[in-house]
Amino acid sequence: MPRTKEQYEALRAEKKQLIMDAALEVFAEAGYALTSIDQIAKRAGIAKGLIYTYFESKEDLLHQILVFGVKKMSEGLFPEQMTPEIFVNSVEKMFDNVLIYRDFFKLYTALSVQPEVTNKLGPLADEHRGLHSMIELYKRHFGDKATKELLLMTTLSKGYSILALFGDRQKTIPLDLLKETVMDIVKQKFGISE
Repeated sequence: MPRTKEQYEALRAEKKQLIMDAALEVFAEAGYALTSIDQIAKRAGIAKGLIYTYFESKEDLLHQILVFGVKKMSEGLFPEQMTPEIFVNSVEKMFDNVLIYRDFFKLYTALSVQPEVTNKLGPLADEHRGLHSMIELYKRHFGDKATKELLLMTTLSKGYSILALFGDRQKTIPLDLLKETVMDIVKQKFGISE
């Protein structure tokens, strides 16, 4: 029985997502540079040539994964109209997302320290409008100390992410306690009590 246009498009979207999911897993495990299209095809259970039906190259595949991931991770976080309470809730959700979307954050974190890839990641983060509202909130709340406070928040969140993704998971540093501690600091900085 012939497929409808809608069925065909749904099948294409499903196959594309299958490839992206497989690539994300392999990139997160082996690293982008060491991953081959053959490995991705094998993980996805498809022929290598099918990947090129959906993506021009391994770099295009990575780019589309990053665009999709950044959009997905930032949904509902850091809206344009930012208040301290919304910011605190967004930070907590961001910490939860690190564990929910572990493979994506592991890949993103690993790529962020590779000079040949860093230039491509910057514009993705800049596209997220919430980043600008967060900066404006910090300027309003902390005035001349905004840059220092943003650096502190960035360091705390990156530290949490690195320990959550690459640490020995709860053996040395319990992540729930670390998250609670960082959230207490953020709440204190913004004058928010429980």
